[in-house]
Amino acid sequence: MAKKPVKPKKTTPDPEKKARVHKELEGFEIGVNPLGEITSNYSIEQINQFLGRHVRDKKIVHREGQFGEEAQASAAAEVARLAQEDEDAFAEAEGADEPEESDEDFMKRTSREAKRKKEDED
Repeated sequence: MAKKPVKPKKTTPDPEKKARVHKELEGFEIGVNPLGEITSNYSIEQINQFLGRHVRDKKIVHREGQFGEEAQASAAAEVARLAQEDEDAFAEAEGADEPEESDEDFMKRTSREAKRKKEDED
């Protein structure tokens, strides 16, 4: 009978070996405690500042400026201008010259309409 090939034993990574990190993150350690919580020696704010400086956001690649600030400001101004134009057009179409109906007139009109419906049903 032929012998089965012997698989080499997998070596476990040395727990003391440190991963390569950016120069600014020297000494950065992250782990998971027994409760499943992520623990780190850097605060979330420090990590977010580092990522903000060094990682480009995929969502704003096609915008002006390094991080899209100029384009965001001009886009916000354009949206505000379009909203104002829509409001102006709506006010013109609505007929701003039409007087507002008082509560008393509304009650009179609705009571007349209710009487008409009863008469039509008979």
